[in-house]
Amino acid sequence: MNAVTLRNAEAKPYKGPESYQVEDAELFFGREREAEQLTARILSTRLTLLHAQSGAGKTSLLNARIIPGLETRGWGAFRVLPQNDPVSALRAATLRYLLPPPDAEAQAVRRALAALCGADEQPTLHELLARYDALKPRATERRALLAPLQTQLPNAAGTVTERGATTPYFCRLLRSSLELDTLTEHLEAVRSHGDGATPPLLLEEATPVHQLLAFLEADSLAAAYRNLIAELHVPVNDLAAFFTQLLEVYGRQRADFGLVVILDQFEELFTRFIDPGVASPELAAHLPSWRLRWEFFKQLETLYGQNTEQPQPTGLVLNFAKSGLPLRYVVSMRDEYIAQLDPLRRFVWDLDNNAYHLSLLSRAQAEEAIKKPAEEFGYGYAGDCYSQLIAQLMKEDRFVEPAHLQLVCEKLWSERGRELAKAADDTSGQIELQTFQHLGEVPGILRSFFNDYLERLNVAEQLETLEMLEALVTTSRTRNIVEREILVNVPFRDSARRERLLDNLINKTILRTERRLGGNFVEIVHEFLIGPILEALRDKLNADVQYKHLRGALRILESLYVNRALGTAPLQPDEFRLLHERRNEIAWNAWGAELMLRSAVKTGASKTTIAAWAARVDQPDAPSKPEGSGAIG
Repeated sequence: MNAVTLRNAEAKPYKGPESYQVEDAELFFGREREAEQLTARILSTRLTLLHAQSGAGKTSLLNARIIPGLETRGWGAFRVLPQNDPVSALRAATLRYLLPPPDAEAQAVRRALAALCGADEQPTLHELLARYDALKPRATERRALLAPLQTQLPNAAGTVTERGATTPYFCRLLRSSLELDTLTEHLEAVRSHGDGATPPLLLEEATPVHQLLAFLEADSLAAAYRNLIAELHVPVNDLAAFFTQLLEVYGRQRADFGLVVILDQFEELFTRFIDPGVASPELAAHLPSWRLRWEFFKQLETLYGQNTEQPQPTGLVLNFAKSGLPLRYVVSMRDEYIAQLDPLRRFVWDLDNNAYHLSLLSRAQAEEAIKKPAEEFGYGYAGDCYSQLIAQLMKEDRFVEPAHLQLVCEKLWSERGRELAKAADDTSGQIELQTFQHLGEVPGILRSFFNDYLERLNVAEQLETLEMLEALVTTSRTRNIVEREILVNVPFRDSARRERLLDNLINKTILRTERRLGGNFVEIVHEFLIGPILEALRDKLNADVQYKHLRGALRILESLYVNRALGTAPLQPDEFRLLHERRNEIAWNAWGAELMLRSAVKTGASKTTIAAWAARVDQPDAPSKPEGSGAIG
């Protein structure tokens, strides 16, 4: 396989803190019953509510089971997040899913050829698909060939100028969630909007792959695609008009056509689109308008009303010619926001009857989620090791949190499983109890998740990261919630640096951020992180005497700055000396530089020191930034 295919595509049995994606379906275990029940619910009702506590695995279930399962039943299914404009986000996501550009299809085909065939080979589609099917789940190529591609995409306005990720139909063909007939149908729907220069292509297993490539890379097909996108464009920001046009122009050319729109992280409609009130005009300038939430509900109600076809318990897709808009909807959200769904209940009267609650994993489900991915990679767990592992993961002797399970198993994979997988043949090696104990068992592994992240930072980054985390733990050792601006915009600290460190914590799923209560708030993701954070605060932040003294001096400086309207006396000699010695670690503003100059004169500092602070005062429009590896802000 070439280097491009392998990029960021390491095959591993567990996902750690990340959600499962569609391409991870073969390694997703333990949720078969829920997948069957939820799929049946979706196919038998027009709108389904999926809800669960944070960390229960809603997104993973949707990606790895529901979307591919619906596709095999003839339904197109895709996730969309509210983002900053939920109406535009839904339109754009629909186009990205239904109409990947021909060049993206060609890229996917060439990627598979490079990975599975020799340079001089000219395989048929059957031969290429058979080689993919022959790959073991542990093969890096298997997941890599399903990964989305970055390409030019149609945006919500109907133009092809937006770059982003899309999953070509060819990738869906590889993972067996659609048939060759469906791909043929789709390509014909695109081709029919051209000038006829490209002849139709009937795909069969015996079709040479180079023939498909020639079809996809033809200029006439690219032109036809552009014509189709232009014809789909609806100049008004109206979901009902958009989907009606989509189904008239494209859907009618598909024999059986239906879409399942999965509105994931639906709680963001209530946390992101909020009214900060007249008391926070500065905050309002940085928030998406709360009116967008009500506009989305209004348009969703109109769209839902035009969805006139009746559900079929068999799950068969209706023929578009005999129905209204063949759409299904799934709303996925966290438990605590269900009470805010009254705007949805207004037009989905049976919403609560169509709700599906995703529980944590049972013991039997957790056993599948632990053992089966490892088996696919050729290793397992010794009996005593597994017994200790499952016993420590269990809560109330009933449930296991998927997030904890994934973190622990991924750590065991990194420590020993990867080595066993490389040596695996027909016999399976086992992770022994001593490996589990060496890592500190479940508490130690969960603690190391945070510590491993922290150790990858330099000392200055560690200290400042911990300083922000300190504010997110209450005195009673529980999670606190703090407005993001309070953590980032601290006087005499580099706000850009703090923002970067905070975003890193969010990206690593140590923190999460939510818009609510008139602001953008941050909190620690899981309670299990409280212990490791408190230990790090004790061992690193509070144990660093020099940093502790500097923080004390900075607090005095910050207090004087906040109360500067009352007048400010010069700093005490010890305070001035410490701040002067660490001056390159502080983001100075003009006021702070002037205070340091007056304090230098008052304390009898040297002429060189006084001159240095006088020079800073003379440059009020160029506040200094922290420098060097010892920078704190």
